[in-house]
Amino acid sequence: MDPFHRGSTMENGNGFPSGEGVLSAVSDTSDVFKNSILAPLQNAYLYDESRQSFKYRSAALVKNPALEEKYNAFRAKRRDAGYSEEELSETYGFLLFDDINKAHALGETGVLSGNNACTTLGDPSKGVYISMYSDCLDLNRWYHGKSGYIAIIRLTKGRVKKVSENYTLNFTGPSPGFDCHVSEQLPSVSANTSSFLAFERTQYYMYELLDNGSNDTALSPSAACPFAIVSFSYTDTKTTLVIPQEKSEEKKTLCHYLPWRGQLQIGTQLYNVGLRSTATALVTGKLPPVVKVAQAISMLDLRQLLPQAVFETCFSSEVFLDGLYCSLCELVPSETEGASSLSLLLQEIKERDLALPVLLNDGGFLILLHSSYFLTYDDVGSDTKEVLQALFVFPQSQLVQRGTKFGGTKAAISPEILRFFQY
Repeated sequence: MDPFHRGSTMENGNGFPSGEGVLSAVSDTSDVFKNSILAPLQNAYLYDESRQSFKYRSAALVKNPALEEKYNAFRAKRRDAGYSEEELSETYGFLLFDDINKAHALGETGVLSGNNACTTLGDPSKGVYISMYSDCLDLNRWYHGKSGYIAIIRLTKGRVKKVSENYTLNFTGPSPGFDCHVSEQLPSVSANTSSFLAFERTQYYMYELLDNGSNDTALSPSAACPFAIVSFSYTDTKTTLVIPQEKSEEKKTLCHYLPWRGQLQIGTQLYNVGLRSTATALVTGKLPPVVKVAQAISMLDLRQLLPQAVFETCFSSEVFLDGLYCSLCELVPSETEGASSLSLLLQEIKERDLALPVLLNDGGFLILLHSSYFLTYDDVGSDTKEVLQALFVFPQSQLVQRGTKFGGTKAAISPEILRFFQY
């Protein structure tokens, strides 16, 4: 039985309760499914692997004349108010549901204020949050075997205002003269951005101020009209992929790439160490044979100094994050030193919530800190080791072609950061 079939009170194997309502079932072999449901979903992926990972099954179009009439009236009113064709252009947004009953309710009521956990772009009680990407619908990363329901929403964004993210409880209010807020940080989002940061920064915050001269807003913005609901399942292709032996050996080689060996000096204590990285290019600058640590900084202060994206982006090779070039290695003991030599140091900086900064001669700095402060994309089922991470931060890229000599003017790290690291 089709899960969206009308006129029955039974449930089918996918858990869809059916009955009289606003949903019109669509066959997954039909042109309507391919062109009107599958296409909007697949054209709105942030992650390349989503095309292989998402499987869509039962679907239904939302046929709610009242919501459609309200949506069309909004567009006509904005056109009469002088909105441009670009401002009136239509797009799609997406919402995730675990409960099919809540997805069905959306088709009846429209998208209601307070529908989302996000608060950074506007007061959630005065507007709605709708995702731009069909595969970026939750704060958490997708996992193998995840299933649920995605609502496809027709949107007319209208006049859009870029706003800074507000993490306080004094929420940003709707902006008169606008219909939608988006994050100023939206251009920084990529497939490497952490799931929760990508989710927050790829939201439409939509609202509809009433015409009564007050600051009141509509419970359900007219510019967001439910279009379809589709069930999905997610398969993590990385968990089922068999890596050929030569690829496995290649990965092992990359994991043991050692761009530097030397000594770490903290007070009178010396450690024989090396840097281990999966990157195949030297991005650590020119380290001296002995790296001397003369001070510590609290993680609270460090988080205020460095861009938030440094801690919320998965990277190993050099990346450009909010004006800084960053790369990440693991500081490991040498073979003669023994695996336990850094364990006490690692434990101490974790317990005291500290990082160890070192100013470098070539305009950047090295920060040693516990691995738990960084986002990791470990394979499912793998054990997450606690390690000492070496974060390199430079004002210029350290990637150079072979045979290229260092030269030119060196940019400087901001005075705010340097002030904390003065010895």
